[in-house]
Amino acid sequence: MKFYIHTALVFFCLLVATMGSGKAQVCGCTDSLAINYNAVATVNDGSCEYASTIIETSEIGLLDSLLDGSSTLFFWNNGYWTFNDHNDNCLYQIDSTNATIKETLCINSISSHDMEEISQDSLYLYFGDMGNNRGNRHDLHILRISKESILNQTFAIDTIAFSYEDQTDFTAQPQATDFDCEAFVVTDDSIYLFTKQWASTQTTIYSLPKTPGTHIAQRRETYNVNGLITGATYMPEYQLIVLCGYSYSSRVKASSLRPFIVLLYDYKDHRFFSGNKRRLNFKATAKSQVEAIATHNGLDYYITNEHFETTVMGIHVNLPAKFQRMDLRDYLLPYLSQFGVSDHQTVIQDFKPIDEIRIYPNPVSNLIYIDCPKHLSGMKYEIFNLNGQKVAEGALRERFISLDDRSMPAGEYVLVIRKNKVIKTFPFIKQEN
Repeated sequence: MKFYIHTALVFFCLLVATMGSGKAQVCGCTDSLAINYNAVATVNDGSCEYASTIIETSEIGLLDSLLDGSSTLFFWNNGYWTFNDHNDNCLYQIDSTNATIKETLCINSISSHDMEEISQDSLYLYFGDMGNNRGNRHDLHILRISKESILNQTFAIDTIAFSYEDQTDFTAQPQATDFDCEAFVVTDDSIYLFTKQWASTQTTIYSLPKTPGTHIAQRRETYNVNGLITGATYMPEYQLIVLCGYSYSSRVKASSLRPFIVLLYDYKDHRFFSGNKRRLNFKATAKSQVEAIATHNGLDYYITNEHFETTVMGIHVNLPAKFQRMDLRDYLLPYLSQFGVSDHQTVIQDFKPIDEIRIYPNPVSNLIYIDCPKHLSGMKYEIFNLNGQKVAEGALRERFISLDDRSMPAGEYVLVIRKNKVIKTFPFIKQEN
């Protein structure tokens, strides 16, 4: 698969070189941190190579015993949240300064067989009940739950069921299947799964629609991570995904539990392996079953690991669940600076003034009026239909938003207004004119 990806990129570069004003386009590695950096390259062909790198983490604290099964981590509602992989139905906000539980939100109407990841878009949280380390599940699914319904405790829940297009054998193969999955991201119209492949220690991307129903996950591309992928965090505004995982030998069916992360950035469209791919290893003594990763600014990353306990050859191993932080400025700031990301972006800000915004009327015909303080002018907005499809976007330059009848027929919609990473949503009904 790596050969085909590279061949496609070379073809793309040749095509670009023959187009436009005649100015030559040079394909090559455009990342100055790579060992094969090409200073004259203008088109990144995904060929960058990097020296073996060890990164340091700082332990914030041990997690409460309630979070021994922490399997996911994501930044939402101005904080970091986690969820246990089984026998629980609550979201827990973790204090990023001391690892204590700040808040609990329970969703009484759901149950989990093996909930391994939560991802999100502007309107929904997506709960991935897709853990499948025996490879024999026929009930893989993702619960789509409205963020607003979680906060007001009404719980609007839909189910996205799926199966892998190329799985034909459902014989139980404990820790020997390539159809396990603990990581996924959500884009404007799709869900992309990153598999946890016990047999090959690679990861394969599968895609499926993010709308409720039953779908076939389509195989996309494979990359050799030489380990088990257990979590993902996604920043679409920066074309950046960071995966986490830990080492595993399929030959001896054993893991040293040495964590690593993989940086995917500067890729083309949603071909996440077409750009830079850089692996960063934790030091050899940093043993833990890392399960999840998240960031609020693209520079500071937080990870959780499950409680792991076993006895091997008479030696008792007991690794507690904990919360850790990584500073990835040295590896990502040169790339992210082109998007206006600066070195001082470390503090999670609390933008309470966003609560001062009001909209009217509701229902609406063709103009939504916005009542907000002057200092909030210029904030970005998006409008989604109830299928999660974006139908309009812009900036609040005026005190109203004009609604297009062609893209927005009569029906129910959600207006989303953003201030940095803080989001406020306004459901509304559009009437026929």
